[in-house]
Amino acid sequence: MRPLTWRIVRWLGVDGNPLRRRTDRIESAIRIALVLAFLVCGPILAVAVGHATNASGLREVRSERSWREVDAVLTRPAPQSTNPYGAMATRWVPGRWKVAPGQVRTGLVPTAAGTPAGTVITVWLNGAGRVTNQSPVTPGLVLMRVVLAEIFTLIGAVLVAFAVAGCARVLLNHRRLARWAIEWSMVGPRWTTRR
Repeated sequence: MRPLTWRIVRWLGVDGNPLRRRTDRIESAIRIALVLAFLVCGPILAVAVGHATNASGLREVRSERSWREVDAVLTRPAPQSTNPYGAMATRWVPGRWKVAPGQVRTGLVPTAAGTPAGTVITVWLNGAGRVTNQSPVTPGLVLMRVVLAEIFTLIGAVLVAFAVAGCARVLLNHRRLARWAIEWSMVGPRWTTRR
């Protein structure tokens, strides 16, 4: 066998080694069960999470379909940032925008710190005509969320499998040490009497 294949076979504990104890065989069975559980349940769980994320995202896209982009004019300047690290912070300052021909609304508009009065800012209005601080969700963004949710679900499944394998190893090591102590208590006196 090739070295990598042999290492995998030994890690799974199916190499037929006669020196393996019962705890070693139990640990091998746990490893095989975890690998099989990941291979079977991981994709199913990832698809289910992706489907739920997609449905949620499409509901959000439908609810934000009535949003529209308008130009708002700042009526007051945005305050300067006092923190050098917060220079890109969003400030809400008074502004006005047209909702429909002849209809002008006023309210707070999100803008960068230090923006002067009279600056035209593009904002998104929701269905009620209120300014939002974000653009509507697009189908492309929903697809990206779905892919990320599926990837993180698989990563989470791997981490859970490693955590379960680690806990099983710790518990089985306690049992191994106890068995080794018992075996040493039987063999140890024979060695010490020969000195």
